[in-house]
Amino acid sequence: MYNLLIVDDEDIAIRGIRQGIDWSGTDIAEIHTAYDAEEAKELMQLHSIDILLSDIDMPGDNGIQLLRWVKEHKADTVTVFLTGHADFAYAQQAVQLDCFDYLLKPVDHAQLKACIAGAARKVKEQRQLDEIKDTYSLVSEQWRRQRPALVERLWQDYLHFRISANPSLLDPALATYEIPLHSASQIRIIVLSIEQWREEWSARDEEIMTYAVKKAAGEVLLEERSGTVVQEPNGMLYVIAYNPEPEDEAVLEARCRHLIEQCRELLHCQLSCYAGNPVSVQGARMELQRLLEQEKHNVSEGGSVWLQANSPNAKSMEGSGPLEFPFTDWSSLMALGKQTELAYRIDECFDRLIERKADYTVLASFYYGFMNMLFGWLNERALQMSDVFPGNEWEEGAPALKSISKLQAWTHRISAMSTAFSSERGKAVSNAVEKVQQYMKQHLHEDFSREKAAEHVYLNPAYLSRLFRKETGLTLTDYLLELRMSKAKNELANTNYRISDIAASVGYTNFSHFSQAYKRATGLTPQEYRKTYQKV
Repeated sequence: MYNLLIVDDEDIAIRGIRQGIDWSGTDIAEIHTAYDAEEAKELMQLHSIDILLSDIDMPGDNGIQLLRWVKEHKADTVTVFLTGHADFAYAQQAVQLDCFDYLLKPVDHAQLKACIAGAARKVKEQRQLDEIKDTYSLVSEQWRRQRPALVERLWQDYLHFRISANPSLLDPALATYEIPLHSASQIRIIVLSIEQWREEWSARDEEIMTYAVKKAAGEVLLEERSGTVVQEPNGMLYVIAYNPEPEDEAVLEARCRHLIEQCRELLHCQLSCYAGNPVSVQGARMELQRLLEQEKHNVSEGGSVWLQANSPNAKSMEGSGPLEFPFTDWSSLMALGKQTELAYRIDECFDRLIERKADYTVLASFYYGFMNMLFGWLNERALQMSDVFPGNEWEEGAPALKSISKLQAWTHRISAMSTAFSSERGKAVSNAVEKVQQYMKQHLHEDFSREKAAEHVYLNPAYLSRLFRKETGLTLTDYLLELRMSKAKNELANTNYRISDIAASVGYTNFSHFSQAYKRATGLTPQEYRKTYQKV
């Protein structure tokens, strides 16, 4: 319902409108009256007026001047003029001030009633529009606040092959989140590996401290440059600089070392930086895989800076350099049953083969590399070819070497069958994790060192920690504690060995520490446990 204000210096005109028209059945709730512009302004300050029906020629301020005031102070009010002067200048000014209608006296009551009904509809439309604008403003503000997280999620999806690199799909996605890039734009990726915390953090504290490293990385490595920092669930951080300017490698290295020093002093962690070369957005995924491989195999130099341009192992699939096939990552995706991501990676690899006009030699290199990866994947799981490929589908690869498209189709088929097999059989731990588990069982009586365990399987310690937790759901420390407590419980219940000897056999040289750890794990002291569960 709406409120109407009638303004006219003639009382008879006001009474004729107010009493001469049957307002029942309309959307008009209240009717107010005023005899000049000043009184009208006072009423509009006191009441909510939706529709103003005003004469133009009045003593003091006229209707046009009143409308100017309304536009400034009560912009939501819809104005209708009713006047006995058919003055073009008045009509022109009324139109310029967005008057809803301009009626001449005498007016038919039915016409005036219909006009007021139209004004009421406009008020309703304005309110609906205002609600839409308010909703849009609220959503827009929420989107603005959440945009950094949405941008980060977009990069995660893209870098993990959950979004296509096809420009027709990638460019609109970048534009949606107002990222100032397109598929051919240049970016630079710097991988940050948190290798070791110098404090014993809980999982929540570690997450908070990782976020602090993320913020520091954005400030130090991006400075005022456009870009974003992506945090992976496993704690890895990727700094992505948009449209990087040519930069002296010494300057980049200095900024990385400054970040490493800040993290060491203020955030109590050891960090290494792996800086890639500027590449296109389309080439970012391959560049990231190279950096992650470099991080994975860095087993000796912690807290260091690695510049991709100076790395002796740096190779590029772009330009005229040798082609490099990321079969190690494909094997991991097969094991995890991630067919969609693997399919994206295969398509991207073959897009590059087509772009480079790969010949038979290159295709043969791909085929034998893929088969070597496949045999290794089967061997780690003690499987035969016939277990996964009952129809000997793998044998169709050699004939497919005569055509890139046929080889691509065969690769997709073999990969799909392999990932489907992994999904059906469930995820098994990798060979590296299994070796580390055996190593821990064999050295249970010794002080455990993550570095020694990583050296045993030729992996970077930080990478091993992430891999172990990903595949077992436990940290190395938690798994070791389970092993030690399990052996201790067995010996306390089934042998008469001295408790101090049992403590030493599971790696505790300090009996008090063993007793405290045992009670935290079982709720009982070793003596209480033996008394309760002794079987010998």
